[in-house]
Amino acid sequence: MKMMKKQLRNFAILLGLFSFSAQAIDDVAWSVEQTAQTMSKFVQNKLNNDELRNLARQFFAQDDARTAFNIMRILALKDDRNAQLDLGRFYFGGDGVEQNYEKAYWWFSEAAEKGSVNALTNLGIMYVGGYGIQKSLKHGMELLEQSAEFNDSHAMLILGMLYFNENKIKNFNKSFHWLEKSAKLGNEEAIFRLGLMYEHGVGTKRNRPMAISIYRDLIAQQSHFSGMARERLEMLSYYQ
Repeated sequence: MKMMKKQLRNFAILLGLFSFSAQAIDDVAWSVEQTAQTMSKFVQNKLNNDELRNLARQFFAQDDARTAFNIMRILALKDDRNAQLDLGRFYFGGDGVEQNYEKAYWWFSEAAEKGSVNALTNLGIMYVGGYGIQKSLKHGMELLEQSAEFNDSHAMLILGMLYFNENKIKNFNKSFHWLEKSAKLGNEEAIFRLGLMYEHGVGTKRNRPMAISIYRDLIAQQSHFSGMARERLEMLSYYQ
């Protein structure tokens, strides 16, 4: 079950700029004329919040994280919680700016106070990992559970992994519980790791047919985990 032993830092990096970069693929094929017009309005400070956000996404999609950061900072200073969330992600990952966990924590806190569930999840990650603040597994998990109450599948995934990996709280049944909840919301990593638990009978009764079904579904859906799912199917076939 080595695949289940994933460092918490990798969770944080995964969340990094996840939603921002996912959004960035939309509407980025602007013409030269559109870009020139938009930049002209930007220089004249005539862009509204949505236009600023789209401009930042365009630069991010073009691998210009620094300019995207600068534009998102303008929005963040206007108390836009989504921009504050993304600014925290920029600082956490060191994208377009020098990595600074203290500033990441500050911006995540600002966004969380305004109701951002994703920011709350990232604060939980920071407390659990001790990034720029005093490490507190207990408080971090409390924040993650709060996010989970709002159906944040990423928070559920991390809770499942913490219960699997952290010796102080290790509980395979609780790990399965949280991974199952995350999987039901469509989280692909949770689905794959649920398959592993069914395959090995950890936290639940061993059910290889269920594991095989999960792996096949991931492959059919061309999931990010389809390659690993294919490897598991090959291993199961080898040992049968």
